[in-house]
Amino acid sequence: MLHRRLYGEWFVVALVTGALAWLATANQRLSMVDNRIYDLALRLAAPQVDDRILIVEIDEPSLKALGRWPWPRSEHAKLLDTVAHYRPKAIAYNVLFLDETPQDSELASALARAAPVYLPALIESDGTGHALATQLPPPMLEAAAAGLGTVELLPDEDGVIRAMPAKAAPGGIAPLFSHLAPPEKSDSKDEALIAYAPREGYRRISFASLAAGEVPHALIRDKLLLVGATAPGLANQQPVPRFAGGLLSGVEIEGNLLNTQLQNAAIHTLAPAKRASLALIPLLVLMIGFLRLSPSGSFWLAIALAAGVLVISLGVLVLAHIWLPPAGAIAGLLAAHILWGWRRLNVIGRFVISRIATLEKEPGLVLATQPTRRGADIVSRDANRLSDLIEQLRQLRSFVSEAVEWLPAAICVVDGNGQIVLSNRAATTLFGDGLVGRPITSVTAGLSLVPDKDHGLLRDAQGRFFLPETADFSGDYRIFSYADVTDLQRIAEERDDILQFLSHDIRSPNAAIVTLLETEKLGGNSGSPKAATETLGAIRLHARHALKLADDFVQLARARRRPMEPEPVDLCDVAREAADLAWPRARQKQVVVQDECVDGEIWVLGDRSLILRAVVNLLENAVKFAPDATTVRFGVEAVDARAVLTVTGPGPEMPQGRMANPFALYAEGRAADETGSLGLGLAFVQTIAQRHDGKVTYRHHAGYGAQFTVELPLAQLEDELGEA
Repeated sequence: MLHRRLYGEWFVVALVTGALAWLATANQRLSMVDNRIYDLALRLAAPQVDDRILIVEIDEPSLKALGRWPWPRSEHAKLLDTVAHYRPKAIAYNVLFLDETPQDSELASALARAAPVYLPALIESDGTGHALATQLPPPMLEAAAAGLGTVELLPDEDGVIRAMPAKAAPGGIAPLFSHLAPPEKSDSKDEALIAYAPREGYRRISFASLAAGEVPHALIRDKLLLVGATAPGLANQQPVPRFAGGLLSGVEIEGNLLNTQLQNAAIHTLAPAKRASLALIPLLVLMIGFLRLSPSGSFWLAIALAAGVLVISLGVLVLAHIWLPPAGAIAGLLAAHILWGWRRLNVIGRFVISRIATLEKEPGLVLATQPTRRGADIVSRDANRLSDLIEQLRQLRSFVSEAVEWLPAAICVVDGNGQIVLSNRAATTLFGDGLVGRPITSVTAGLSLVPDKDHGLLRDAQGRFFLPETADFSGDYRIFSYADVTDLQRIAEERDDILQFLSHDIRSPNAAIVTLLETEKLGGNSGSPKAATETLGAIRLHARHALKLADDFVQLARARRRPMEPEPVDLCDVAREAADLAWPRARQKQVVVQDECVDGEIWVLGDRSLILRAVVNLLENAVKFAPDATTVRFGVEAVDARAVLTVTGPGPEMPQGRMANPFALYAEGRAADETGSLGLGLAFVQTIAQRHDGKVTYRHHAGYGAQFTVELPLAQLEDELGEA
């Protein structure tokens, strides 16, 4: 919709400005501007002055020598008689001889002797080519003259003489200067302009000096003499371009006309239709630029075209002596830029306002309205509304972008070709850098489908589990999501283990107890006292085993989720208390529990009951797996700001499958008395160590036994902090 509206506006602007440029150029509506430019540029096309032209001035010295004007025609006869001896090529008078006088016969004789001499005729026209009145010299002078010529000049609208006279004036009389230099035959009807030369470039001689014979013969021979008045107050001064002198007399203008003709330097102008057509070319270029350039680019294009029009106009004037008025073309460019800018601003402004109104109705985009400052126009208010909307959209985009970037799931947006166009931080962490532009299939090649699962989980090389999801949205784009569900999978596996534990490990001793009771019942209590005692012992053993399993399981679950209240704990004291708690079981197996703790106290920060339970598990585990009548050792020492608890016993090496992870939950083992183990105790120890920012390790030395080491950070007590 917006594009169609802009194209319509473009067509209207092109039509209006094209008509403006055409009319301004064809009808010279801006002739005053064009004439001003032409007058300034005329000096660039000024021709050389032909040295055959000689102006004979009726100047102030001549008036002083010969008296007040008008002079008797006998004075002109004397001049012509003198000049006749010098043998000029031709003489043209710019002085009117319209009335009959007694000296006409004398002047006519002189005209014949000095021939060829051309006299002016006065023809008044209506400006449209029709003669209103014709004034010719007396018949005697007309017959003696070599020819008659008009001295009428054609001023422009501003009164300045710029145009060459027509080749034939009304009445069939040619211009006076054309008798001295006949024009070349040409069928061109284009208007021609005078190529003015600087005023000081023309050679001049006083009328009185020439009449008195004070001029060398060489100065006159074969020259073209123009005789006319130049004295102030006597000569008819006409406005001309400032470069040519500003004001010139008729004879001086005739000199420029003659020089233009002799030098073939007339400046031609094209027909109105041709000028107007050329003026449309830069306008067309600008209109095309409006469709392809930015506003600033269009502005500079308009400036460049206007400057180009002016440069071309001056260049053609200098090189080809053709005048192309530039004002109409420049006016068209200016009007086009103004109109297009106004219309484009108007169309876009309305479009933006309508879109703002639409967006203001969208949920979640509430513009913060502020009181408009007094004096602000409607454009400023709309601009403020747009600025507020853009700021909200920017904040919304930033929020959405950051939300996607910091999503815990790996997100990849893929186009219709399967190429990644957007990814977040989690995706970079999972798949590596440089994801944009890569196929999604190659990126996810490192993920494999988890076998024997119906939930579609994927697993990477590190053993992490991911839940893949896809969603389509606008266009051909799709969203691929890979959520890390490793913890959920671990919980699910633990749940399965718990179910197995409840269904098998707890069920087995209880089932054994029930079986023993049923056997005793079927026997009708008729067995011997020894058999009854053995049965009760077996029931007691299975019951204690089931109770121990349940207790270990409950303790492990509490250790993982129980909130801790850290307090200073003497690890040496805790170890010795744990040894006391493990003593009854050690006594049954005649195992000696040997204390190797350092003297003094070693303090850690933690939950005393949990730490005590962990140490008891290690000691009872060592006693459990130690052969009868052996020794189990424990000790506590401080090493590099850490408290190190060591429990060592001559137990057997763990099975090969369990060596990779000695503290795995539900990892089976076998004690020295062949009783089973599910690894609940060691899993509890590892949980407690990790919750206290510590660690537990296991090593087995050949000929020495198993060794468990728990490392916990040392606590900084108040007295130690004070000393520091």
